[in-house]
Amino acid sequence: MKYEDKTISISEIDTKDDTCNLSFRTDPDALIASIRAVGLINPPVLRQRQDLKYQIVCGFHRVMACKTLGWHEIKVRVLLGDLSELDLLKLAIWDNRSHRTLNVIEQAQGIEKLSAHIPFRNRLQMLSSLLGFPQNQKVFEKIEALSRLQGDIQAGVTDEIVSLEAAVDLSEFSHEDALSFFELFKVLKLSQNKQREVITLAQEIAIREDLKPGEVLQSKELRTILDRPELNRNEKGSKVRAYLKRRRFPTLTKAEERFSKKLKDLKLNERIHLTPPPYFEGGPYTLRMTFRSMKDFDERRKTLDAMAKNPALRRLLEPFE
Repeated sequence: MKYEDKTISISEIDTKDDTCNLSFRTDPDALIASIRAVGLINPPVLRQRQDLKYQIVCGFHRVMACKTLGWHEIKVRVLLGDLSELDLLKLAIWDNRSHRTLNVIEQAQGIEKLSAHIPFRNRLQMLSSLLGFPQNQKVFEKIEALSRLQGDIQAGVTDEIVSLEAAVDLSEFSHEDALSFFELFKVLKLSQNKQREVITLAQEIAIREDLKPGEVLQSKELRTILDRPELNRNEKGSKVRAYLKRRRFPTLTKAEERFSKKLKDLKLNERIHLTPPPYFEGGPYTLRMTFRSMKDFDERRKTLDAMAKNPALRRLLEPFE
């Protein structure tokens, strides 16, 4: 590509044209301080459009930093020749990748902007090579899904408020519902598995009760949990998940509560554990005990003998209705 070095007025640059902008969540203060201290070392690369306005290809944040500093003129490199939008996007990507790795949101934005210019049969190979992600269809689909999220949630992915897997799940929801989940995750700081559990439970409740997922998350019971000042973040997270689970599986929850209450009547110690069948659906119970010596074993046997004679065991094993 050929360039012409020029000094132009910043007012001639269309800073709203973000066709080639891929940078996400950079630190403008650090860049402003650098330019204030040593000047503009690396001139931005522009293209002059037919309306004679200049389009930024590389250096969006450099231009905006100079504008913030009150500069009226700026040294630039203007591309010469008739270049396609794909050529410009490639240049912008390689300019960014020359000094850093694109984050997953920038890769998602790159997929969104490049896909229209690349034949479908070559899409995965070309995009993975250009943007720097593995040449894997499932990875591609996950990253592509992130482009459908609002900016706040995309920022939440880079800030590790929302896990990648949970963000992919949220891309299937309306903007309003996805934002409701995001606001909840900001408060609770849940792990990836717990985020996905909350998403699944709220979605299934919404389907069964003919509601929107966001309406489930705005329920009075859930909001009451979040507003309790005596609870720490982990306690709130546990109670929110327990509430959603009770609402999604009321019968199973009652069975678990009944089992837990009757298990206490057996007065087992921490070395003997009785586990019910999954979902209380008629499978076998599991009894597990730990011991270190024959003396320990004899003590456990006596406990089991007492347990067998305890009427509480019969009540615990009664079918749940």
